[in-house]
Amino acid sequence: MKYLLVITFVLVVFWVWRHNRQAKKDAAAPRAKATPAAGITEIVACEVCQVHLPRSEALIGGDGFYCSEAHRREAGDR
Repeated sequence: MKYLLVITFVLVVFWVWRHNRQAKKDAAAPRAKATPAAGITEIVACEVCQVHLPRSEALIGGDGFYCSEAHRREAGDR
């Protein structure tokens, strides 16, 4: 009778452990799925000072991208 109680206890502990482990895995699964490429921004470097900035904020010049109007003018003087 003593062994039957020990075996039952071990099986119950094992079942609870597996159930909790599976529940954690299921809860983490939806967070792992993200929308691919939804917020990706292209980064460019200023031709004069090599500062990296988003392409949407960069100024476009004849030779590439610039971080400010002063750098765009400076590159034109070269």
